[in-house]
Amino acid sequence: MKITFLKSLLVLGAFLCFGFLQAQEVSGTVSDASGPLPGASVLVKGTTNGTQTDFDGNYTLTAEEGAVLIVSYIGYKTQEVAVNGRTSINFTLEEDAEALEEVVIIGYGTTTVKDATGSVTAVTAEDFNGGNIASPEQLIQGKTAGVNIQEASGEPGAGIQINIRGSNSVRANNNPLFVVDGVPLGGGDTSPQGETGFG
Repeated sequence: MKITFLKSLLVLGAFLCFGFLQAQEVSGTVSDASGPLPGASVLVKGTTNGTQTDFDGNYTLTAEEGAVLIVSYIGYKTQEVAVNGRTSINFTLEEDAEALEEVVIIGYGTTTVKDATGSVTAVTAEDFNGGNIASPEQLIQGKTAGVNIQEASGEPGAGIQINIRGSNSVRANNNPLFVVDGVPLGGGDTSPQGETGFG
């Protein structure tokens, strides 16, 4: 009886140790040649398990022993590193010259990605889904982080409300500016039927 109990305890301990070895906490820093990179994405490859670095470039997440971490940051080359049982992994990212020279249009002019003072997200034609699309707003729904698109009501032809990064502006107006084929459209210039307010 005593030996059976000890064997059971030993088997249980082995399973617990095996479980702890499978999933472990991995931490480290993400930096470039000049210092830490706050807001860099650290993701376990093939999963939705990920995090972002804090103000000092530090990150912590749970990953399996054989997992691969993917680290990315706007304007830098993406890195993939296998965990291989390590609990501390530091990343030093290299600038991606092509991405840094890409010109983007922002609310107050044009600039390159490396000089932009805010977040830049581009949605290309390859990102669009097929199906019934009634307005430009529906084309970008679910395609970019921080953009929340809601229909004002369930009625056919109802307007669409777009919030970018919540209600945080001075006038509580975070309406986007759409530029379609070089023509600027305000949020109220399109209707669900695709008509514009140009008259």
